Amino acid sequence: MSLRVYAVAALTLVGAVALTACTDPEPGTEPGAEAEATSASEATQRERIDFTLPDLAGQERQLSEWDDDLIVLNFWATWCPPCKKEMPLFQETYEAHRDDGFTIVAVAVDEQTATQHFVDDFGIEFPVLIGQDEAVAVGREYGNRIGALPYTVLISRDGRILDTHRGEVEPEDLEGWLEAHL
Repeated sequence: MSLRVYAVAALTLVGAVALTACTDPEPGTEPGAEAEATSASEATQRERIDFTLPDLAGQERQLSEWDDDLIVLNFWATWCPPCKKEMPLFQETYEAHRDDGFTIVAVAVDEQTATQHFVDDFGIEFPVLIGQDEAVAVGREYGNRIGALPYTVLISRDGRILDTHRGEVEPEDLEGWLEAHL
C-alpha cells in the first residue's frame, strides 16, 4: 500500500475514535458495546476508587474529600457537545442540593485553560478536577473502558458505586438518583 492509503486509513480511525468518545450510541450498536455495558455494570456495587487529580488552581484533590456526600462523579470535556449540554443541569442541581450532603465532582479530560474558561463562562461552582491521560485512566477504573464522554458515576455516602451512566445525563436520570439516594 502507498503512504497515502495508510494516511487515509489512520485519519479515518482517529476520526472514528473521536466520535465514539463523545456520543451515546444505543446499546449494541457499536462493536464492543456489550463488553462496555458489562464493565460498567461490574463497576456498580463496588467500593469507590480514591484518586488524586489537580483542581483548576493546581491543588491536588482526592475524591475521598467528599466522603459522606452522595457524589455525582462526571467525566467530561469542553469540546464535547453532550458534556456541555448537561452542565447547566448539574449546576442547577448542585445549587439546590449542596447543603443536603450532595456534591458533583467534574473531571475534565481537557486542557486547564479551556476548562477554566468554560467554568467561568457557565458559572460552575462545584469542584472541577482536571487531567488528560490520568483522567481517562480514572474513568477506566470506574468502568468506562472505551473512554466515552460524558460518563457519570453515582457514589453513595458510604463509598459504594450505585450506578454508572454513559452519555448525557437527562433531568429524569438525575431526579431519580436524588429521589432514591438523597
